[in-house]
Amino acid sequence: MNSSSSSFDNGRDGSVDELLDDELLDEELLADNLDYGLDSSPDDGPQWGMIIGVAVALVAISFLVFDGLQNETYFFDVHEAVERIDELAGQTVRIRGDVQPGTYVGEDGQLRSQFDITSKGEFITVVYERPLPDTFEEDSEIVAQGLLDDQRVLHADEVLVKCPSRYEGAPPSSGGGYDDGDYGAPPTDSSDPTAQR
Repeated sequence: MNSSSSSFDNGRDGSVDELLDDELLDEELLADNLDYGLDSSPDDGPQWGMIIGVAVALVAISFLVFDGLQNETYFFDVHEAVERIDELAGQTVRIRGDVQPGTYVGEDGQLRSQFDITSKGEFITVVYERPLPDTFEEDSEIVAQGLLDDQRVLHADEVLVKCPSRYEGAPPSSGGGYDDGDYGAPPTDSSDPTAQR
């Protein structure tokens, strides 16, 4: 075999020593790849850290959703709650209505009070074992939250009174600013630059 006719061997003569050198070189390259982890891919096995992290996240989200559904409180007007009394009995609900005049029963020095709330001709009796808000009065709109029984009695653990705004229907003030009305603010003279507001 002459070197001019076989130009593809790049000057190698194909001896056994060269073949052994090539095999040794291949083994060294393979060993280098194994040492550096180049021949292993990240998809070879499960990534336990990722699996545990996803599992913990799913458990936390499931707990929050379940807990939120357990603490769900339904909101009704009185007439809606009366229509669904069989379904709502034994559940915690929020009910909105107006305090019916003449139905308030309570004694001075006692925390227990009882009154009816109405809407659209229907009523529910509210029993409350705590001090009522200072703004509570008959014919005011309230929201009561508590356990409703099948006898139209709401055993309330919270009573909120809708406060009518003192600004509703008030004529605009002449000074263009805040009108203190009868709330004890001293009158000021807007032409006096030393007057304090």
